[in-house]
Amino acid sequence: MIEGFLAALPEGVSLVVVDNASRDGTADRVAASAPAARIVRSLVNRGFGAGCNAGLDFVETDYALLLNPDARLASGALAALVAVADACPDAAIVAPAIAGAGGRRVRSYDVAQQRRRAFPRKRGAEAWPEGPVCVDFVSGAAMLVRRADRLRFDEALFLYYEDDEICAAARARGRSVIYVPDAVAEHEGGRSTPPSLRVRWLKAFHMARSRRIYHARHGRPEVAGRLLHHAGKALGHAITFQGGKVVEDVAGFAGTLSVRADRGGA
Repeated sequence: MIEGFLAALPEGVSLVVVDNASRDGTADRVAASAPAARIVRSLVNRGFGAGCNAGLDFVETDYALLLNPDARLASGALAALVAVADACPDAAIVAPAIAGAGGRRVRSYDVAQQRRRAFPRKRGAEAWPEGPVCVDFVSGAAMLVRRADRLRFDEALFLYYEDDEICAAARARGRSVIYVPDAVAEHEGGRSTPPSLRVRWLKAFHMARSRRIYHARHGRPEVAGRLLHHAGKALGHAITFQGGKVVEDVAGFAGTLSVRADRGGA
């Protein structure tokens, strides 16, 4: 996967690759394929956000493009993002459209998470932006950040909701988050880690844990409701013999409980 990622990068970019304690020789393959890259080797996997922060510490350019290893930039996407960032000095984060399997675009931008929860709606009929637009949230699968803003991901969020939090942090400073539909990144989520019951447990655990941390900070802790939600789903999936889903439900219950309320959700 990493070789395809490297091959898809525009020529001439300064590359920082963070190896988050992988055990498959990824860092060595990067060194062989991209000898000019700076490789940051972490001995411990401290999560997606911490990995991004480790890479950001070595960025010397005006902008840093953060990309998942299973994401690919379409031709001209980086230039389009930089052009918008240059034209909009109040923007701390500029992000491309995300295309999933088959090239179909996904709604990788939105209002803030707490507003999405308070006012759920169907987005199928929602018009797509025709040009750059200010939004509350963009996906962390691919985003351009302005180095001068010194934004960092919250490392309390091991996985999930870290993009919500960094976008909220930018807006809290009075900075803009911009979605650029003319720039496209291809991203099929879940391809960076081989599937297994252990992976399903970890993802569900951290989804629930990060959700509780985020909503505790932004006014909607809803702990009891989430515990009942996970318990009810676990029972339903057990009755219908869906073992994999039971694993996810129990992990979600455990993740919700793992956050100490007396520490303000962190």
